[in-house]
Amino acid sequence: MVVAAHPLAAEAGREILREGGNGVDAAIAVSLALGVVEPQASGLGGGGFMMVSPMGDPEKTVVIDGRGKTPSLALEEYIYPEGVFLPWAPKTGPMSATIPGLGRMLAHALDTYGSGISLDRLSRRARKYASEGFETGRVFDYCTALFEATLRSSPAASRVFFREGKRIPSGETLVQRDLAETLDRVAGEGFEILYTGEIGAAITRAMNETGPVWGVDDLAGYEIRVRKPLEKTIAGVRVLTTGPPSRGGVGLLHALSALADVSREPVERTLFLLGEVERLFRAMTPVIGDPDLFEMDLDLGNTGTAPPSGGGTSHFTIVDREGTIVTMSQTIGHFFGSAVMVPGHGIVLNNDISDMERSPGLPNSIGPGKRPVANMAPTILFGNSASIALGSPGSLRIFPAMACVLDRLLHQGMGLEEAIRAARIHWEEGTAFLEGDFSDEVYDRVSARHPGPVRRRRVQDLFFGGVHAVERSEAGVLSGVADPRRDGVAFGL
Repeated sequence: MVVAAHPLAAEAGREILREGGNGVDAAIAVSLALGVVEPQASGLGGGGFMMVSPMGDPEKTVVIDGRGKTPSLALEEYIYPEGVFLPWAPKTGPMSATIPGLGRMLAHALDTYGSGISLDRLSRRARKYASEGFETGRVFDYCTALFEATLRSSPAASRVFFREGKRIPSGETLVQRDLAETLDRVAGEGFEILYTGEIGAAITRAMNETGPVWGVDDLAGYEIRVRKPLEKTIAGVRVLTTGPPSRGGVGLLHALSALADVSREPVERTLFLLGEVERLFRAMTPVIGDPDLFEMDLDLGNTGTAPPSGGGTSHFTIVDREGTIVTMSQTIGHFFGSAVMVPGHGIVLNNDISDMERSPGLPNSIGPGKRPVANMAPTILFGNSASIALGSPGSLRIFPAMACVLDRLLHQGMGLEEAIRAARIHWEEGTAFLEGDFSDEVYDRVSARHPGPVRRRRVQDLFFGGVHAVERSEAGVLSGVADPRRDGVAFGL
């Protein structure tokens, strides 16, 4: 079973499973394909987190951390002259990009868990979509409209993602020839060419075109990490999720635990969750950072400031015939990332430094060799010989969206599809957001009682993420659910 954010990417994974590949093989194919057909959300210039559970065994489950790292030249005293508060963290251009981790994360996963299928075969669909093109959809159209100014700041990106200086209408074909050639090189020479080979050198040149931003050895020196998932038993179910450097899983476990004894009356529960999301965001800011650099007390307190707003991501979930589970989130930060496209190679670099703090002295302040705090939260639930694996894009909205879904599953008795379709909430920068699926009565009563402004969004709004999930029943039957808020699909074999 493959559930992914785009049907062409899901088909790439299903094809590998049908040919006898395992879940990790399929994940490589899906990841590379998503970088082509959702170029606004992820790609080789970014990073992410892959949770792998071999044979669906919770004791062997790991998180491969491919989050980007800040360059060696990003010294705190340089970024924050005289220790001043920045009006904003860099959002576009070379100063906003971390050293990307996706290539080395996929290489590690393939070397450790792959069945032996060649990278040439696993990348075939992605290369085809890049060289021959694919039909753009509503999400790509929406994102190019939202981030048109970002794209226009980059002549190289504009030449690819615009046509005759205008946005490509939904339904027309997008071809990425330079990216196709890069993927051909990766297929033949491996992911390492992105780090120590010719393409890696081109990436560094692009980043340093206007002056030194990355150190010459930063790409070669990048390392992934393999981490234990966070775990907590909630409502009798083992919940394994992604820990730091992501705040997503930390917030998720705290929110689900807090909801256990709250009234199920819709207004009371909505008001409580809005307050809890705000509290958790503020409490995590002074605590969460790169675990390689900081000790963290994840019990959390009640003080702190709200984190900076973030961008877009892509997520997919796979369960193979042997029961191996892969649930993976990958990102280039905000849609279209830094807008820096590597000349001749079609790779768009991330802008993950925009996820870092505007003040010095915090765990997530900008400094050299740090993994910026993320929001991604690949998660697996284990209980009574059954399991549910899921995750979502959406930046700061990830853990609130997943808390809404898992609250309905664990505390309110909903089925997976019903829980994913149900209305969601979010809180960010002092404002509460309610999805348009809430009734007028609930919206009016929440608005009257919530201490801050409340905004109502559209019905089934992609603002609230795109939770893609696979459930395995006690009998071993697989069911996939793709969030209707995005272009995702669920494909069985």
